[in-house]
Amino acid sequence: MEEIRIKAEIRKGQGKSIAKKLRKDGKIPAVVYGRDIQPVPITIYKKDWDKLGKHIRRNIIMNMEITSGDTIESRPVMIKDIQRGYLDDTILHIDFLQVSMERTIEVEIPIHLMGKPKGVIEGGIIEQHLRTIRVACLPTQIPEKIEIDITNLEIGDSFHVQQITMPGIRLLEGGDVAIVTVTPPAAEEVAKPAVEEEVEVERIEKPEKAEKAEKAEKAEKKEE
Repeated sequence: MEEIRIKAEIRKGQGKSIAKKLRKDGKIPAVVYGRDIQPVPITIYKKDWDKLGKHIRRNIIMNMEITSGDTIESRPVMIKDIQRGYLDDTILHIDFLQVSMERTIEVEIPIHLMGKPKGVIEGGIIEQHLRTIRVACLPTQIPEKIEIDITNLEIGDSFHVQQITMPGIRLLEGGDVAIVTVTPPAAEEVAKPAVEEEVEVERIEKPEKAEKAEKAEKAEKKEE
């Protein structure tokens, strides 16, 4: 597994005004917290963050080098939360979770469906019930995604959590939970014959014509 490094500095002071100034200076306010440790306020340079590019994702383990004066301390961390601005994509704050490489952690893994089911070829519809699944594993075993081959699913078939096999990884979702189902095609709505509409129109028009004729007949009698 490729080691991802990121540099950070201890942050002095807290508050909106300080955070605003840090962002103006090209820094991102952040914090590192975890089990059995006190939260550590830090800052990272936005240019360093941008350089990570495609490596930045929620479940990646990074080696964070935290500088405090003349001291540099390395900690294994992962991204826990990223706060962004409402009007743009500006990063306002980042939460990092410090992890132990010898202790299992719980993470959310995205599910990717592979292949086109036989049932879909026959007119069925894919219904994906789970798009992520929570698992417990060591930080070194965190998968980027879980791929599920659904090629052989026919209409009415489902793929369940218990069908996933990943050594060293414990699935925290119930085994009988369906991840994806191929359902029958929706019943087509039968259109009403156009003649019915014409009949209805005729029913409405007849009373109106009869009423006009009756008024005309009464007017003629008065003139006589």
